[in-house]
Amino acid sequence: MRLLALFIYILAELQPDGSAVITEQWDIDASRGTEIYLTRNNLGDIEIKDFSVSGDGQVFINENGWDVNRSLEEKAGRCGIVPTRSGYELCWGIGSYGHHNFIARYTMTNAVKSLDDYDKFHLQMVSPGIEPSPDEVSIKIAAPVALSDANTRIWGFGFEGTSGFSEDGKVVFRSTSPFSRNSSAIALLRFDKGIFSSNSIEAHGFDEDLQRALEGASFSDDGEDDREGLFFALLFFFFGLFTVIAAAFARKRNREKILGCNGKDIKWYRDIPCDGDVLSANYILERLGEGGKDTIASAMILRMINNGIILVSHDSRDRIEMSFNPSADTGSLSASERGLYDMMKEASGRDMILQHNEFKRWSVRHTSTIAKWADSLKDEGQDRMTERGQISGRTFLKSGQECARNLIGFRKYLKDFTLVNERRSIEVGVWHDLLVFAALFGIAEKVAEELKEINPKAFEETFLGEPDVTFRTIRMTRAMASSITNARAAHGAGASRGGFGGVTSFGGGGGFSGGGFGGGVR
Repeated sequence: MRLLALFIYILAELQPDGSAVITEQWDIDASRGTEIYLTRNNLGDIEIKDFSVSGDGQVFINENGWDVNRSLEEKAGRCGIVPTRSGYELCWGIGSYGHHNFIARYTMTNAVKSLDDYDKFHLQMVSPGIEPSPDEVSIKIAAPVALSDANTRIWGFGFEGTSGFSEDGKVVFRSTSPFSRNSSAIALLRFDKGIFSSNSIEAHGFDEDLQRALEGASFSDDGEDDREGLFFALLFFFFGLFTVIAAAFARKRNREKILGCNGKDIKWYRDIPCDGDVLSANYILERLGEGGKDTIASAMILRMINNGIILVSHDSRDRIEMSFNPSADTGSLSASERGLYDMMKEASGRDMILQHNEFKRWSVRHTSTIAKWADSLKDEGQDRMTERGQISGRTFLKSGQECARNLIGFRKYLKDFTLVNERRSIEVGVWHDLLVFAALFGIAEKVAEELKEINPKAFEETFLGEPDVTFRTIRMTRAMASSITNARAAHGAGASRGGFGGVTSFGGGGGFSGGGFGGGVR
């Protein structure tokens, strides 16, 4: 059983001169050791400076050196750098056992290299061999200008995850499963000339670096790679079994941190959770490891229908169609809702009527747009919970834990929504919100059927008249959500090798700087 839990969130802010200001947030539960250290080797002409650490409400004292042989108490509130034969170790004291949220900052000079045709950033951001292996890793890379596929290409190596561009012009890498001891996080970015003025010059073209990095890489998510033979099959079976067990413990600990309890004893919650905000609810589900199904798209569409922004009708074959109310106020839509609305509108074509399978056909041709939209959901949900004081960074505060418990309790309530006495007490005024959250949970049809049984007349007056129209509309929104999921998968597999973002490769990534082995608690 793992004795520690670790979540790493990194922001690399690339400067015009090619240096990188790195901020690492280590959200960790520690039960042994005296210090945390980062290995930074294979630096070449890169220098590390301006190292600082904060956490537990204090700024740590930088000792301009480090004695690794001191006690837990002697290292508390202190940090420093240890030179090694291969580079440096950046160290700071744990202080005490339990949960900590440390912020480490440092600058790496010459992180961006100037090539003959492009500039590049090729750095191992997270080393293999970290103890404990991180449960989750998120990396954001910013530049002096907004980054997009118009001026940048991106590749991620060493871990199972995704890569892409955020709405605010950053490159984002996210893990999709816990790291193993052999996992690392290697970022390779190619920039058009004119963004940086780096004095670190390498006299060759970018393709030379790319071909080296792609050796041993596989961006396919269908499980077909270069693992061959019975020995390797058995090896990976047992490794996979170990990973599953380790991931189960990690998920349990993560769940307890988010909910403030183990979740087993959460009771029914009968009110609309999260102040009715499905983005916050979706963020909670994502953090609990229960998201990724894009059901939020179905929830958003149903809410836009309820608010009169999207109108529902049917064609000559009685199939559901959607159109866009020209007099509706779209100014109240969130950024994510507006993005979905715009995608639906574009998919509808010249007649501005979204017809049967029209969104599905459009999504096949616009996988990058859909993937970018889907990747923004988590950030917007996090921002909303931060604004309400429910989370700090990635840590759920007491009010955020209560919100998460209410959400899970509400889901339990809707799934058990069959008791006659309970059903009679549901006010018609909240039926729309019930259905929106039921769509987020993937049980909209079930809940709609229950509501219809409570009061068929009220059901027709509240929703879309004839019950069959409501049920067919729910199915259409669910099909659109599935199209988004499929488009994201297609984008991940097809775009990654070309540097447009998508999935990362566990193998490959050779030629990076900053690499090492080990780190974490000791």
